[in-house]
Amino acid sequence: MANIRLLTTADIARELRRLLRRGLPTTREQAGDVLPHLRSVIARAVHPSDDLSRVDSLNLLLPKLVEGIQHERYGPCARILLCLSDGTRGTTLTLRRNRCAEFLHCDDDHFRKRIEPAVLMEVATAIHRDLLRYKGRERRSTDGLEPTGATPRLTEADLTAEEELISRIWQHVYGLRAELICALRFDAANDPGTAEEHRQEAERLGRTLKLFVRRYVATYGDTLIRHGDLEYSVEALARLAEWQP
Repeated sequence: MANIRLLTTADIARELRRLLRRGLPTTREQAGDVLPHLRSVIARAVHPSDDLSRVDSLNLLLPKLVEGIQHERYGPCARILLCLSDGTRGTTLTLRRNRCAEFLHCDDDHFRKRIEPAVLMEVATAIHRDLLRYKGRERRSTDGLEPTGATPRLTEADLTAEEELISRIWQHVYGLRAELICALRFDAANDPGTAEEHRQEAERLGRTLKLFVRRYVATYGDTLIRHGDLEYSVEALARLAEWQP
């Protein structure tokens, strides 16, 4: 499987330039193909496979991250440039740059060439840090899964597109295994017709498993997938589809 290049803060800063002309909220055309596909954006989308839902998620996430920038110079400028400050919605980029220059007591040209790139890097850093926090996996205690313990519950942290996709993958892993076992059992019982039915179902589950695994890698770029307190190779899971009874 080909290596996937990691997104850098500079990459994110370049993509943010797309948003400057109109500011926030952005549109599908203006947002480009990188920012709406950040895993931190996809996981927060109501309908992760839908372009507009991902853009809506981006429009909710960016203001929160920009508002959290504490830099005394770059924070206010970021809010002005992205139309988050009072009176900036619907204004031209030129007017917003002038307002930033006035705030920093510098000329417009100096702001545009020297300071604006640093402001965008500050916003990109906030996005990148959020992306890394979202990517970090917390080890979960398995105590709650003991038969004598409390009934396991879905928490807010579980309600993400990634968690759903992980569950779909394991659903098909075990479904595939069950069908192959069943096919072998009916072979041993001299019932080749029923055994063949389960082989065909195993083939269907194997094809779907491969699709889910490819979707996971394309969306999240990970090579490991969690199951309980352990992690497994995504490529190894894809090879499970090649099991033969």
